[in-house]
Amino acid sequence: MRDAPRRARRLLALVLTLLTVLLASAGATAASAAPIEAAYAAPGPATVLTQDVTDGTGAVTYRIFYPADIATGARRPIVTWGNGSWATPAQYPGLLNHLASWGYVVIASTSQNTGTGSEMLAGAQYMVAQDTTAGSPFQGRLDTTAIGAVGHSQGAGGAVNATTHSGGLIRTTVTYALPAPLWVGAADAFDVGQLTGPSFFIGGQWDVLIASATELRKYYDAAGGPAAIGVINGADHNTIQNAGTPVLGYVTAWLQYQLRGDAVARGAFAGPTPELLTNSGWRARATRALP
Repeated sequence: MRDAPRRARRLLALVLTLLTVLLASAGATAASAAPIEAAYAAPGPATVLTQDVTDGTGAVTYRIFYPADIATGARRPIVTWGNGSWATPAQYPGLLNHLASWGYVVIASTSQNTGTGSEMLAGAQYMVAQDTTAGSPFQGRLDTTAIGAVGHSQGAGGAVNATTHSGGLIRTTVTYALPAPLWVGAADAFDVGQLTGPSFFIGGQWDVLIASATELRKYYDAAGGPAAIGVINGADHNTIQNAGTPVLGYVTAWLQYQLRGDAVARGAFAGPTPELLTNSGWRARATRALP
C-alpha cells in the first residue's frame, strides 16, 4: 500500500499531461480554423516611428504612428484614432503600433473626450494637408483617398461622427464597444444610419453593460451602408487596450480589405464563406452587402 500515493501521483501527472496535449490541440485547431485572422494578427514588416503634433502652447495634441519606410513604396493609407473616455494613445500601444507596422499612418488624438469626432476628423484633415506640406516626412507619401476611422467606446462614437461629418473623406469605420444610447451624452450623439461606407462593429462578450451584443446588433442593423459585426469570446469593454491581441487580426484585415483592396483579407468578411462567420473565437457574427 506504500506505493499507492506514488501511483496516484503518476496517474495525476498522466492526466495533466493528457489535458495539456488536448488543450494545445484545441488551440491549434481554433487557430488553424481562422488563418486569415492569424495572418493579420502577426506584426507587419515595418519598424514603427512616432511623431508628436503640438499646439501653440507646446501641448501634444496628436501622436502619429507610422512605418519607418514611409519614403519608399506605394502611398500609405491613413487611420484616425479615437480614445475611450479618460484614455490616451498610451493605453493602446498594441493596436496603434500594429497598424503602423502594416504600413498605415495612424494619427491618434490625445483628447480623452473624443465623442464628438471633431478631433478625429481634424486629425484626418491634418494628415491630408501633410501630404502637400513641403519638408514633411509624409509629403507625397499618403493615399488621401484611403482613410479609415477607428475608435474605442466614446471614441467609437467619435469614429462614427468623424465619418458622417467628413463629407466622404473617411471611407470606412471600425468601432470597438460602441456605447448603447443610454451612455451617450447629447453633445456626442451619433447616427449609424448616416454611415454610407462599410462599417465594422466589434464588441466583447463580457461587455454587457455599456456595449452588449444586443445593442451592437441594433447598430449593425441600422447602419446605412455595408456592415459586419462580431463579438470576441472572453473579451470585455477594455480588451482593445494595452496589447489588444484579440482585436488585432480582424481590425487589420478589415482595413486591408477596405483601404487596400486586399483579396486575402476580404475573405474574412465577404465571399461565399467569410471566415468571421465560422470563427469559433467570435460570436454574434454577421455580414451584409459587402462587395
